[in-house]
Amino acid sequence: MFNEAEERGLMGRIAGGDRGAFERLYALYAQAVAHFLYRLCYDEALAEDCLQETFLRLWRAAPQWRGGCKVSTFIYQVAKNVGLDARAKRMREQARLGPGSEDGVPRGAAEPADAGSGPAHQAEGVELRRIVRRAVESLPEEQRVVLELVQTQGLTYREAAGILEIPLGTVKSRMSAAVETLRRRLARHVR
Repeated sequence: MFNEAEERGLMGRIAGGDRGAFERLYALYAQAVAHFLYRLCYDEALAEDCLQETFLRLWRAAPQWRGGCKVSTFIYQVAKNVGLDARAKRMREQARLGPGSEDGVPRGAAEPADAGSGPAHQAEGVELRRIVRRAVESLPEEQRVVLELVQTQGLTYREAAGILEIPLGTVKSRMSAAVETLRRRLARHVR
């Protein structure tokens, strides 16, 4: 994603307790990782908590990191684990307490409407984003994570395989299944 040699150097310095190196790595990855985490849980506050937990774990794990994978792979592995754990915990809590809203989408999860269009167009856009979000959320977790890494984060299949620690062929088959499922579920909404 960024300069691999620079990132490896930063990780070495972080392992030695260099806060400036940690801040630099955070600056390089925070936005992309936050977006990834949001797409895992569709909850801004939860995604922000997960982002902080991801980088806290990264700080703590840096002395043990031996460079067996790319830094970006390591960061996304940690983020994936933190995000999925938090999402599972939230789902258990919602099941125990009841749904957060009538449509099953967490409150505050609506994406911003297009500022340059009229109210009817904005409402249509909001509804379409809600339909797409529900379709993506309804995918099996393993397919959804692959879709988010490849489509949303722009990672290669090989990078996704490294992050998820699964074979490349498995990433390809999960991606294919996710795309086909979304195509079927969204077909009636495409004009």
